Amino acid sequence: MIGRALGILRAMEKVAAAVALSVLVTVVFMGVVGRYAGRPVLWSDEIAQGLFVWVALLAGDITLQRRGHFSVDILANLLPPRARYALDVAIHLLLAALLGLLIYNGFKFAGMTNSRPLPMTGIRASWATIALPVGFTLMLITIVEQTVATLIRRAPPPPETPREVM
Repeated sequence: MIGRALGILRAMEKVAAAVALSVLVTVVFMGVVGRYAGRPVLWSDEIAQGLFVWVALLAGDITLQRRGHFSVDILANLLPPRARYALDVAIHLLLAALLGLLIYNGFKFAGMTNSRPLPMTGIRASWATIALPVGFTLMLITIVEQTVATLIRRAPPPPETPREVM
């Protein structure tokens, strides 16, 4: 049941990220073409900035799900399995605490920007800033999911094979 709900959430998240990125690219392209043609699309920068926040946070969680964020694990790989397991759980708990703080403050920030309209579009600035607590909540769900999997497995995830970055 929970696995199915997470699967649906993850699929919706990927669709939202793809749509936001597509709209972002389209809006930026329109802005560039408009400026080049001497008819600037005045609202394009505002919309692009807000979409960029959404894309960055959604992509951040998608990368977290794949354990794709940069990490320096030279020392952690030298630890014996039990110590590595304890370190992995401790890191996940610290990340969960940090994300909890970020969610709380993200909601406060979105509340502060709710009454502020964007100058060109008149849209409330909170449509962009609400991406912060939403993205951090998605990341917290991912961290909880990974922590539970680590606790059930009673071992850290196996080291990933190195992959080329560029």
